[in-house]
Amino acid sequence: MVPSPSPRASTLRAAVRTLARRARSEAALDRSLGVARTARESLRERAWRRSVGEVLRDGVSVSPAGTWGRPDASGTPLVMCLWNRPDRLEHVLAMLADLDPEQPVRLLLWNNQPADADRYRSVVDDFVPHGGLVSVDLWTSPTNFGGLARFMALRLLRNAGYEGPALFLDDDQDVSPSFAVDLLRDWRPRSIVAWWAFSQHGSYWSRAELAPGAEADHTGTGGTALDASIVDDDRFFSRLPRRFAFLEDQWMSFVGHQLGWRLVKGSTTIGLVSEELNQYHALRPLKDVFWAWQQGPGPAHWRAGSDVPRRRWHRGTVSAS
Repeated sequence: MVPSPSPRASTLRAAVRTLARRARSEAALDRSLGVARTARESLRERAWRRSVGEVLRDGVSVSPAGTWGRPDASGTPLVMCLWNRPDRLEHVLAMLADLDPEQPVRLLLWNNQPADADRYRSVVDDFVPHGGLVSVDLWTSPTNFGGLARFMALRLLRNAGYEGPALFLDDDQDVSPSFAVDLLRDWRPRSIVAWWAFSQHGSYWSRAELAPGAEADHTGTGGTALDASIVDDDRFFSRLPRRFAFLEDQWMSFVGHQLGWRLVKGSTTIGLVSEELNQYHALRPLKDVFWAWQQGPGPAHWRAGSDVPRRRWHRGTVSAS
């Protein structure tokens, strides 16, 4: 979040504006301020992209065993980002162990809140994988990448040679034992199958419910099966504007459509809990802004030119610490 300006800074800006008005040079002042804002935003863009690229280059070291990052490990890879809900983890692990063992999962917990690292580590250390949950790995990120971390994890897995579907689930969602079976039943290569999916009509917020199996304009990331190869194109990370970086569900949907993928409503049962802790609430005003960008300059931005090959981004993997 952008911090509010200090009273002193606000007073100074008002004084400068008054002087410019008296000198009849407000237009020049506005141009100068615009150039300064553009320069600052460019620096922030580069810093953000550099922090993402460092993870893709260096990979992450998880504990306890790094099973999730092995391309030939058993179980469909499932990624869950953690944010301010350490009290939920015991329940989540028990819930995933109750999944149908005919379609088991291996779990990567990506913790975006370092303050809760010890609590999460304690729960993972005490848990013995069983049933439909064949392994659990935990990574605590020093940087809060929000839900984009799911896709960074997939890129690390793809770098290791994995091919096939992956699952996403949020830490505020409760699922039935058939969760993985339900979503993977509808999955196929080059597809996104999402529990939260709808059609849109002139606005992000002007949307309609869909029947399971129907093609979607928007697919959410919580409760989703997708082809992990969506992150193979470096543009997935290099072309995402920083200001929209935490709207990863909209970006996934946009990229899926740009690639000509199949985006559909999945059929499974999911319940939501403790939604008040979501980072999402602070991002609501940006949702429609990003939607409008995707309908306007977005496609040209995605297609424009060719990125410089980022071979280093193809090196990082998920390994045991």
